[in-house]
Amino acid sequence: MTALNSPHDRFFKAVFGRTEVAAEFLERYLPAAAGQALDWKTLRTAKDSFLDPELALHPADLLYTVDLCSGGTGYVHVLFEHKSYVESRIGLDLLRYRVRIWEQWLNAGNSGRLPVVVPVVVYHGTATWRVSRQFADEVEDAPALRAYVPACIYHLIDLSGYRDDELQGAVMLHTALLTLKYIFRNELSERLPEILGLLRDLAQSSIGLDYVRTLLRYLAQAASIDRLSGDELRQVVTETLSGGGELMLTIAEQWEQQAMERGIEKGIEKGIERGIEKGIEQGIEKGIEQGEARLLKQLLTWRFGALPPWVESQLAGAEPERLEAWAKHVLDAQTLDAVFVERS
Repeated sequence: MTALNSPHDRFFKAVFGRTEVAAEFLERYLPAAAGQALDWKTLRTAKDSFLDPELALHPADLLYTVDLCSGGTGYVHVLFEHKSYVESRIGLDLLRYRVRIWEQWLNAGNSGRLPVVVPVVVYHGTATWRVSRQFADEVEDAPALRAYVPACIYHLIDLSGYRDDELQGAVMLHTALLTLKYIFRNELSERLPEILGLLRDLAQSSIGLDYVRTLLRYLAQAASIDRLSGDELRQVVTETLSGGGELMLTIAEQWEQQAMERGIEKGIEKGIERGIEKGIEQGIEKGIEQGEARLLKQLLTWRFGALPPWVESQLAGAEPERLEAWAKHVLDAQTLDAVFVERS
């Protein structure tokens, strides 16, 4: 599978990789007729290796198997879109995935009619989703030949189109949906106390505490400093959750221990406790002191995903001062190219 470089992808997969959360989500937000045709008690996550890695264009794809109420087994394929733009060829991507799922099903020795595959797209970007929900609209319209073009409709769940009171569910699902809805919005800091307030009881259990850590990590890594600073996050957690100060300290200590094995991520993880920007700078500076350009490469990969060849050329043999300047640009650069732009 493609590495989950995006914090949005990691959070989505961490939450909806829990079958009980996924089952509740899909049962609530699929059309009623489709939801009633599936036995949600039987939902289970399919193996990651089921999908061809060459088709893993969207790292947060999740594939579930579920029994049909009428008998037999089907699949629900969930695609998570968090880009700032709307993917115009998503219908083609989903068609390719469907074909691959069926091929793998046949290669596993199954026979008879192919299983139903229900494609679902979850979107929480800021751009308006204007792409058609059926593949046929991507194909040249020839009226006499329409019968030969598959419709391949998918179901879209655009979180921005739901009111807050429509985003419901058990605590994990409820808080995850609200967080995903507001992560790109300026109202995030205003809405955060209410969102975290839903976690008061959940944080008392070990399973719940693990989810709280996952949510706080996502907020720290994915929210813009303009929308939510490290100090604001710490203050809201301290004021909203019982023992919030100790919780933040415990989380920071645990993440620091884990990050010690990952080099540059030590500064990133410590940012949860000290303020995200300051923490990242400390981690970067430590990496530069060690004279390892590979640490900057790791940070760039974490921030922007897979790196093109020209980045390797830029990093190779660069002076420590230049590496340090580029590293600090990572904090506020909106694109990979902007990291390497000379600034006064």
